[in-house]
Amino acid sequence: MQLSRIPSLLVVCYLILTCVTAAPSPQEPAFEIPVQLVGFPVIIAAVRITNFVKKLAYSLNPETYTSRVRRSLPRPHEEEILDVGQVEKKLIAELGNNVCIYERICFRYAARTLQRRSKERVLDWDNVFSQYKSSPDPMKENYLLSVFMGDIIGSPNLCHQLAKRGRGCNDELSD
Repeated sequence: MQLSRIPSLLVVCYLILTCVTAAPSPQEPAFEIPVQLVGFPVIIAAVRITNFVKKLAYSLNPETYTSRVRRSLPRPHEEEILDVGQVEKKLIAELGNNVCIYERICFRYAARTLQRRSKERVLDWDNVFSQYKSSPDPMKENYLLSVFMGDIIGSPNLCHQLAKRGRGCNDELSD
């Protein structure tokens, strides 16, 4: 019986030695993964996360929800687009030769518009109509024109240039 144990013990020792010598060294990994199995999913996940962040930033931007017309309006730094001569001709054609602009009122609303360009613009209608009622009858139309030119166009330079060209009203109104 002891003779049969010796060969079996030798076989077990041989198997243990082959397993120990076949074990990976510290420099080489025990299991090799092809680079494509890890690389491609990581790249795809990075692209999806990047697209998600872009869409999230776009949807959180308040400029996204303004109308295309308002987004395409010239910005204050693009004031050279407005030709004062053309604006004056259009005002005369639409409202007659007696049209004038209250420069201080136009300037005040234009400055307020420039400060709130990216925010929602809200007019103080009570103030607008109280000033409208206090203006002389033939000048009421010019007062509202001054308010709206200042608020909608938002160019203090345009208000000043129109007044300089002789389209400024006598400033009888108080601010």
